[in-house]
Amino acid sequence: MRRAVWNASGAAQVERMPATRWCSHSVYPIGWELPSSWDAFAGDYCAEDGWIRLHTNAAHHRQAALQVLGQPTDQRELQHRVSRWQASELEAAVVAAGGAAARMMSCNQWQDHVQGRAVNTEPIIAWQQRGRVESGDDLLRFATPQRPLQGVRVLDLTRVLAGPVSTRFLAALGADVLRIDPPDWQEEGNTLEMTLGKRCAGLDLRRPDDRACFETLLASAHVLVHGYRRDALAGLGFDEVARLRANPDLIDVALNAYGWSGPWSKRRGFDSLV
Repeated sequence: MRRAVWNASGAAQVERMPATRWCSHSVYPIGWELPSSWDAFAGDYCAEDGWIRLHTNAAHHRQAALQVLGQPTDQRELQHRVSRWQASELEAAVVAAGGAAARMMSCNQWQDHVQGRAVNTEPIIAWQQRGRVESGDDLLRFATPQRPLQGVRVLDLTRVLAGPVSTRFLAALGADVLRIDPPDWQEEGNTLEMTLGKRCAGLDLRRPDDRACFETLLASAHVLVHGYRRDALAGLGFDEVARLRANPDLIDVALNAYGWSGPWSKRRGFDSLV
């Protein structure tokens, strides 16, 4: 396979083949092994009237699902308990307990569902101008053909997996991406997918000193990319108005599992559920 090389002047020459392989399937840790990306209880289960998927990778999501289902001790027992539920009722119970689950629907069922109808009224990508507009020439004054986003500072507040992949792409184009996670968040199985090309830090936005640190980072960022639930940042005191006040020039990019309208707009969601 051809590889990226350095020329005589010290500038990097990136060749197409290696660049297309810049992902976890071709990058492996040395001296340690990646654990599975999936929790032992995560997966598809047959309910009384159809199938449901439980997302249990995060400890609190796992606890919510197991609590609703009576604390099964293995996957076989979990399947038995799921089989006694209507899929929609179990989905609602797990979500109400703070977990993440989705019953499986056909395309027609989703089109007829209240949330499916709500999403169909929304644009795929929505754009709205707010605050000031910084000159593009000034923002990209450090850009080079090899690193067109060099000098652009990106704050990454995303989870798994669409958000981190999008910010990884920005890093590949030269942006300085800083990923912020809660201090106790652990998802080793997705480390390469989520962090490649980025710097990482932990902040608890419920603590005054960490909030102050985040406000400083927010004020100096060019771009914020966040993929939390619709009301999550607002619940921490960083709603859209507060973010704009902290940085009127900020490019604020948000992605949401189930759209921005309808009864599921604030529901927890992950790629595997959507």
